[in-house]
Amino acid sequence: MSVILYSLLGFLAAIAILVTVHEYGHFQVARACGVKVLKFSIGFGRPLITWRRKNDPTAYCIGCIPLGGYVKMLDEREGEVAAGERDMAFNRQSLAKRSAIVVAGPAYNFLFAIAAVWLVFITGSDDIEPVIGRVDADSAAERAGFRAGDRLTAIDGRAVRAWGQHQFYLIHQAMKGNSVDFDVEGADGGARSIAVDFAAFDQYAIGSLPIPMHLGMHPPAPPAAVYRLVPGAPAARAGLQPGDLITAIDGAPIGDWADLVAQVSARPGQALALTVRRGGGLLDLALTTESARLGGRTVGRIGLYRPPPQTIKLRYGPLAAIPAALDYNWRMTVVTLRSLGRMLSARMSSDNLSGPITIARLAGHTIESGVDDFLKFLAIISISLGLINLLPIPLLDGGHLLYFAVEAVKGSPPSPRAMLWGQQLGIALLVLLMGVAFYNDIMRLF
Repeated sequence: MSVILYSLLGFLAAIAILVTVHEYGHFQVARACGVKVLKFSIGFGRPLITWRRKNDPTAYCIGCIPLGGYVKMLDEREGEVAAGERDMAFNRQSLAKRSAIVVAGPAYNFLFAIAAVWLVFITGSDDIEPVIGRVDADSAAERAGFRAGDRLTAIDGRAVRAWGQHQFYLIHQAMKGNSVDFDVEGADGGARSIAVDFAAFDQYAIGSLPIPMHLGMHPPAPPAAVYRLVPGAPAARAGLQPGDLITAIDGAPIGDWADLVAQVSARPGQALALTVRRGGGLLDLALTTESARLGGRTVGRIGLYRPPPQTIKLRYGPLAAIPAALDYNWRMTVVTLRSLGRMLSARMSSDNLSGPITIARLAGHTIESGVDDFLKFLAIISISLGLINLLPIPLLDGGHLLYFAVEAVKGSPPSPRAMLWGQQLGIALLVLLMGVAFYNDIMRLF
């Protein structure tokens, strides 16, 4: 299946699931509060499918534009309401009930994220053993005392079983500028503790890379094996095949994938003589690298996909997975909030903001990787959707809550003129936000 098809299917599946969860929250709490729900729609625009259930006043729809959804409730501000149904109108409910209905959408997104991560934790997810494969020269990791072959055993007293297990905890501590204690076991079996103070780190860059890479340490690289080839690229034209192991370039031994990338990247547009192990024998192949621009410099490429890493299963028992999922989602929520705040205050690059194109690409990649990766992806997007909807921007749930706060203070709803002005401001802010996200998406493509 093509990458584009995976991305499209992943994006549509993610939108359908998360919008349904969000709108179902509004729907369920509205009914519990005695409000009549006229329509529950997934998607906007002209309905493709509409159905009703027996003795149910709600019309259920699937719209032709799959980029959102809505719950339409009985409301005197939107049309005539029969006298016998006025007590079921949204606008007639108490401030507490209206607030609960509005908050329910984001709340269901948060609950869904917890449930998704809990399911991943009890079924097990693929991760990498917490062993340091390489430490960059003159990096913060090398200066702190990390060495290749070290195994991470604990982070601030939290047991480490896999490389990415405490990623959001580390990002959170790094954003706060805290000191973090790493317990490691050396290749010789000796144990030691290493403290890393994040107060001295470039806070503007945190968030663009995993924290261990900011420090300059990397997990073990996979072997220099041919996993997949880019059709028509130099490696495919030279006759390389999946399963081949590249053992040398121009007679210089290649130890792993990192060695291969370093050798190829350093020689754009140059001829290379490869020694390849295929089956039980060796053969020599020749090719010329292509040139590509990456990070402001010209690098060589031959058209090979990186092999997947050697993985282990990180799994929790059903009960142990509950606090682990709660902690994971709490840290993820705090990191997302801090990231939004730092982007607004120019302490983090707005390049980290992603739009639908990037989300679609990630959705496709995670679907291709497996159910556990897709569920983790859904949890991250669900948290982001819940938080964005709570922003005090008119048109969003947070905007309605802002109006309710004004009503609670002054004893009456905002004037129609103030609400119209707020809606116009909300539209402008959302268009600006979407514009930045689309711009970032397009720049990533090129």
